[in-house]
Amino acid sequence: MSDNHREHIRKIRDDFQASQRVKDSLNNSIQALAKDLYSKDTHFIFELIQNAEDNTYHVVEPSLSFRLLATDPTGTKDSGGVLIVQNNEIGFSPDNVDAICAVGKTTKSKIQGYIGEKGIGFKSVFRITSSPHIFSNGYSFCLPEDDEGTGLGYIVPKWIDRIPEGIDLSKTTIILPLDKADFRYEKIERMLREIEPETIIFLSKLKEIKVETDAGDALTILKDDHNMPQVQIMVEGTMQGESFSKVDEFLLYRKAFDKPSDVSHEKRNGINMRDVSIAFPLNADQKRTGKIFAYLPVRSDTGLPFLINADFILPSSREAILDISWNRWLM
Repeated sequence: MSDNHREHIRKIRDDFQASQRVKDSLNNSIQALAKDLYSKDTHFIFELIQNAEDNTYHVVEPSLSFRLLATDPTGTKDSGGVLIVQNNEIGFSPDNVDAICAVGKTTKSKIQGYIGEKGIGFKSVFRITSSPHIFSNGYSFCLPEDDEGTGLGYIVPKWIDRIPEGIDLSKTTIILPLDKADFRYEKIERMLREIEPETIIFLSKLKEIKVETDAGDALTILKDDHNMPQVQIMVEGTMQGESFSKVDEFLLYRKAFDKPSDVSHEKRNGINMRDVSIAFPLNADQKRTGKIFAYLPVRSDTGLPFLINADFILPSSREAILDISWNRWLM
């Protein structure tokens, strides 16, 4: 890692050594963020999948992995384990670091459409950890929930000199020590088991999601869309001591629609066209119809014999489709 990366982190920290008035203003924003984080189920796993989907890749098969360990290699106090998230993206740029060290800032553009649009975004990981560690493209830092040097939290980076053993520095690695009482090893394990194979079907970049735990669970979800409109979702692994392997097939169709002149929303200013995708399951025994996606699963009660995906505007909880003109147009 170069001195430039360390200097960049130092400069950000210096910028936060502001007057008390500026700190008070920042603290107000941070407290509003914290209130939103802890009053809603932000589905942090979806947020991490969203970030990976929105990243930039130079590899043919973009992938994301979750590894749950009972022992925390960071030595974080009161940690009951750790979730290690790895992604083979190109790595953090200075702009990415600046964005993650801010409240509500993003480097993403709405013109092409993207999944992660909430001001919470990456910061949803603070639901399960008080100090996410990030290792990417020469950067090595954590974001403490309470930074003693500045009196701020969530957004002030702290350089890490000792990189934990077993970290693949060729990938972006996020280590989440599980030191929050409501999100210990067993709960994260259950949440990882709930990742459904269809999660990957409407993503345009990610081709693989892997899950591993210290308990011996291992899950690999692979998407093969080389023969569009036919798409295969291959799932294999071991879960709770039982091995499994299966392939689900879909016909996936996508069509662009022009936005009617009387439809608008502040979160989609300047956008005049959107795609709507439909996936028909081909497996006779498949019972996964009726689901609705905003790139990732939202709900499963449409009663329709297919999966539907569009750029729906959602609440922070991602548990509903808002009853607004933008969403009614896409439906």
